Amino acid sequence: MQGFAITLVRESKSDYSIVRPANSTVAEIKAAEVLQNYLYQISGAKIVVITDVQPQSGFEILIGDTNRSAQINYAKILNEGFHIKTHKNKLTITGKGRGVLYGVYSFLEEYLGCRKYTATFKVIPSSSTITIPEINNTQNPRLNFRSVYFKDSETDQEYLDWHKLNRIDDKWGLWGHTFFKFLPVKRYFTEHPEYYSLVDGVRTPMQLCLTNSQVLKIVIEDLGARIKEEPTFIYWSVSQNDESGGCECENCTALNDKYHSSQGSLLTFVNKVASNFPDKIISTLAYTYTRKPPEGLKPLKNVNILLSDIEINRSTPIGIDPRASTFRKDFENWQKLTNNIIIWDYVAQFTNYISPFPNLHTLKPNLDYFIKNMPEGFFIQGSVEVASEFSELRTYILSKLLWNPKANEKTLRDEFLNAYYGKAAGYIQDYINLLHANLQKSGRRLDIYDNPIIPYKTYLTPKLIDEYSAILDKASDAVEGNQVILNRVLFARLPLDFAVLQQARFYGIEQHGVFAFNGNEWILRPEIKRKTERFVNMLKQFSISQLNENGLTPDEYEAEWNTLFREGPKIHKAVNRPVTLLTDNDDEFIGKGARTLVDGTAGNNDFQYNWLGWAGNNMEVVIDLQAIINVSKVEISFLENHRHNMFIPLEVKIEVSKDGEDYKEAAFISNPPPVENSIPSIKAIIFKLNKRTDARYIKVSAINQKELPQWRKRKNRKPWILTDEIIIK
Repeated sequence: MQGFAITLVRESKSDYSIVRPANSTVAEIKAAEVLQNYLYQISGAKIVVITDVQPQSGFEILIGDTNRSAQINYAKILNEGFHIKTHKNKLTITGKGRGVLYGVYSFLEEYLGCRKYTATFKVIPSSSTITIPEINNTQNPRLNFRSVYFKDSETDQEYLDWHKLNRIDDKWGLWGHTFFKFLPVKRYFTEHPEYYSLVDGVRTPMQLCLTNSQVLKIVIEDLGARIKEEPTFIYWSVSQNDESGGCECENCTALNDKYHSSQGSLLTFVNKVASNFPDKIISTLAYTYTRKPPEGLKPLKNVNILLSDIEINRSTPIGIDPRASTFRKDFENWQKLTNNIIIWDYVAQFTNYISPFPNLHTLKPNLDYFIKNMPEGFFIQGSVEVASEFSELRTYILSKLLWNPKANEKTLRDEFLNAYYGKAAGYIQDYINLLHANLQKSGRRLDIYDNPIIPYKTYLTPKLIDEYSAILDKASDAVEGNQVILNRVLFARLPLDFAVLQQARFYGIEQHGVFAFNGNEWILRPEIKRKTERFVNMLKQFSISQLNENGLTPDEYEAEWNTLFREGPKIHKAVNRPVTLLTDNDDEFIGKGARTLVDGTAGNNDFQYNWLGWAGNNMEVVIDLQAIINVSKVEISFLENHRHNMFIPLEVKIEVSKDGEDYKEAAFISNPPPVENSIPSIKAIIFKLNKRTDARYIKVSAINQKELPQWRKRKNRKPWILTDEIIIK
């Protein structure tokens, strides 16, 4: 049976009026205005907006809960859901809360062909006549909290509403790591160290002591005052700080032992807080050391678990990755305790926003894995400060899937690429496919804290980068003359340009490096300087104000390069000589292996670049100069980054030998204890040797800190030594 079509506009004229309730909510007022505006943009017809106290007519678009919407079964509309229905010559769009506004945007998209792909790019068709089919469409959210933390979805309100997303600030009175918001260290620690965590027998301001009755009292009183000031917020976070170091006092330990998890003390505490606020949702983190769920202890009904998957590999879907088995076990055990879980997922590379990060193939499988277990919602964190690698595409796909998890990801991706990149879409898709395929072939782990500087046996070898570049050259050629789309292609290329530059630093004086030998001296390769200047200019053109979550600016990045250009490579007597590691380094920082120490390339403040690391162990290495020569100076650089537990060694000793058997001490230094400093720096220790020192073998020993300093105590964390170039002259 053919449906009954309605013509809302004919030849840019309309007999219809838009009717909203006389006592409209903010969402209903906005919904009526949005519909009026878009109908005008599509057809040129300005349809009047009236309220339901005015007389009825036969041609009405009813927005919200009007006094003439009797055909709607409101019981079927759930939280933020909506219903779109035609009845005779009337169209009704209504919903719960913001659902009425979501219904208007869905009507525009599903029936009138409108699209909003990014904050700045939308498609509005033009037609002087608007006819719609018979409609009976109810949509309810599968998830109650849907947040995609990228720039478009956080800074553009229409994008947020169009894609039915929630902003943290709209629902949360407090979010994330909040312990010290309740008990600031400066206010309480000096007089009441017992309020804070006991770590290795010492009270340390890292977390709270969760069995201290005064801590509970202060948190309840402080939270109560905040709720009184902002009573409309539903979610309130009572959560650990972004550190390890849970309290090890007798009472906290007893609860953790009883429930076989650090959640023993945390969840017991949070349940007590939540019992005082039964009409609010008290959220707490299951994050790093508290991720494992307790045994025999359940969250209260109004306690939300914000479960973080920060450690997870991003190259393989969580549901099938053998490396994620422990996480899956924890998540599934949480599900046995509660469905009030919000997943905190991560979908960008936070150390390098502008870097290839081929995780698109895991987005839907990961959502599917979580959603089948019916969580409360998602907070999906990306680069909220700036656009990042394919961030517009990720935001669009994730937004659509959070509202409709059954949507076809490939269809969403194809539609976006075709609209956004036009004639270049096929090439962009080829580039994405090849990048992802090579990642899978490499078997490499993909981490949110990573760097494209390790080219061996991976998806970013120089050869593969050349293949990617050839594809993107074709993409640029396909849209030559269309500057808007060409700019989008150029932005898609920026991560590849970044990888080339980062690898040039890594290679240093090798092929593909920054410097080349012209037969007489090492010179700067001019193409690297040109690429650096172009890359920085492009960052500024596209308003990329920072390259990572730590806020590295384009000017600071350029300054790093200018310093490298000015100082040149580190050429000395030990360059590319054999190095033996007498104590094994840690796999987390491997650089080029042992030869990192004599490759002629100095590391910088980025600890992922060209450093060799020892965690909790001393460093002892031997350099073979391959001949007995005169040695007058040894210079060694160490990276100091207290946030990441990297310190200058306690002692450094230089020994020399002619035969590799009999060593004599040539120099020694004892360093003072570290003083807390939040600014990373590189410390060069220079030893001037006796002018008559002749040696073939140079042994360098560095004694690590015995433990982390008290102001940096972290449970299950060890002090690091990070060493780079050992310069011998």
